[in-house]
Amino acid sequence: MAVTDDRRAGSRLSTARGPFRPREAPPERPSSFLDSFPPDPAGFVAVAPPLVSIGIPAHNGAGTAAAAVASALAQSHPEKEVLVVDDGSTDRTREVLEPFLPRIRLLAQTNRGRAAARNALLEAARGEWIQWLDQDDLLLPAKIATQLSETGGGAGAEVLYSPCLLDEGTGELRAQAPCPERDLLRSWFAGELPQTGGYLWRREAVRRLGGWSDLAPLFDDYELVGRALRRGLRFRLAPSLGAVWRIRRGPASAERTRDFARQKAAVLEEMARWLDQSGGWTPRLRAAAGEAFFLAARWLARGGAPGQAERFFAEASARGWMRPPRSPLYRILLGGLGFSRAERFSAALRRLSPA
Repeated sequence: MAVTDDRRAGSRLSTARGPFRPREAPPERPSSFLDSFPPDPAGFVAVAPPLVSIGIPAHNGAGTAAAAVASALAQSHPEKEVLVVDDGSTDRTREVLEPFLPRIRLLAQTNRGRAAARNALLEAARGEWIQWLDQDDLLLPAKIATQLSETGGGAGAEVLYSPCLLDEGTGELRAQAPCPERDLLRSWFAGELPQTGGYLWRREAVRRLGGWSDLAPLFDDYELVGRALRRGLRFRLAPSLGAVWRIRRGPASAERTRDFARQKAAVLEEMARWLDQSGGWTPRLRAAAGEAFFLAARWLARGGAPGQAERFFAEASARGWMRPPRSPLYRILLGGLGFSRAERFSAALRRLSPA
């Protein structure tokens, strides 16, 4: 999913040491003298690998969708199906996808948005597991096989997750910091969990959640993971890197920044209300949530909506959801000027400060 710089805020990144080498699929067992023995008369039955559906929503993705599809087809996991839905593209998307037929199932619909496209894929999928992949991202060849291998086939889990590699167009890949194994709600608020491609979901679990929501089109993966955490789905960490999140930098318009902030705020509020009702707050959760709410308010202010930013800041503060910076100077500005003016003043100070 191509995003602006703001979409990456809150992510903890670390540079991979040395050149990155994708993990190979586990080697097949070498032959040995044991192979010459006849099968056990009791008849052990080998467990077949589960079918995994790889779902790719495509809209005007002529420049990137083919690479995403190729990375899906290259998965070393033997039992897979690749499904692509063309969500009303007006460019050459279908033309670049047709050469992959019949190795993929190509669906089409009028343009209804990414959530609807993902839900169409969910309905068409036949796999026990489903791998979501955005049209401008990639999977390393052993991604699915490694996740299943590292988690014992996903036994007892409904969601497998792994850190992503970030491709920022510089020619080098950077690795997300290792994903946490516990306290996932705090990590969700802090932006420490992976992007869409880093997960592998049990198909029926996503169906029980009600599929994808259009509450926040720019944050549909974030919203789905938050909903899964609220519903108590069982997450299991597979620590190896597997998906490539391709990020292309570019300036964001004020309108885009406002949309970004409003949608993030809506998803945060949904989670915070649930924590209020369930009594699930902890000090660590409040700290992480407060920083996330403050960042959303800051984006609203930078997006040219100072009045809305002021109201959002006040309402979230009143409910104990907001945590502004601890800087004494910022606290003085906030108390004397209010949120929006304090933001403008602090931004001006940052511009004047030496690099």
